[in-house]
Amino acid sequence: MTVKTFFIGLIASFALPWLAVVAVPYATMRAVEIPQYDLAKDGKEGAYSPVKSGFVEHGSSIYGAEGCAQCHSQLARPTYAGNDLGRPDLAGIAKDPELGDTRRESQLWDYAGEPYAWIGETRMGPDLSNYGRRMDVRAAYENKALADELGIKVDQLTQDQKFDVQKAVYLHLYDPRSENVNSICPSNKCFFETKTVYGQGARNALPGVSEVGKQVIPSSKAETLASYLLGLRRDGAVPNSMDFARNKKSSK
Repeated sequence: MTVKTFFIGLIASFALPWLAVVAVPYATMRAVEIPQYDLAKDGKEGAYSPVKSGFVEHGSSIYGAEGCAQCHSQLARPTYAGNDLGRPDLAGIAKDPELGDTRRESQLWDYAGEPYAWIGETRMGPDLSNYGRRMDVRAAYENKALADELGIKVDQLTQDQKFDVQKAVYLHLYDPRSENVNSICPSNKCFFETKTVYGQGARNALPGVSEVGKQVIPSSKAETLASYLLGLRRDGAVPNSMDFARNKKSSK
């Protein structure tokens, strides 16, 4: 082997992977155009602009820094890569009480506004793509069950009686095994502060975990992460051209 052959091989061994993994994907994603609605298929025209709620950018950064993406995915793979759409609550809900079957494959714009697309490394924990919507459905179920038990209508429940999705997230962050004894999710008690109770105490204090005369209060970091998690949804309408649901239907 000559020196020239050696250096050509060395350069090629680095250049080809760089082209395949960095250059080509970057050029492709840089040229992505904003998808448009089609009047014939979607019933309306204009650019698709996904709307997200909560502290998206800051919450996403905390989510990544805490290593949540190591155990939780936010991705429904294309059908050729896996049967994710066959899973009841992955990236959508099979029998959403209000929206029907919202399961679909993930697409680029699902991660709009975030510094990174947290597609995840493993699924040791549940997929969180549609976590916010799942919690809404759970709240509706819990409120209905309580109202039936009390013999009243759901809208007659007081605010304190209704299922609080935010506090449910706080309790999971504080002690994941308080609800599921088999959970392997690490506790994030560093996100909370224990303070003395004054008067009626703080409304956002965690129920069932405080000592006598003390209350556990979520910090701004916990509030931001909870806001981000509850904002994770895959239930919004997308243009027909990018809706990879199993049984997608056009307006006509």
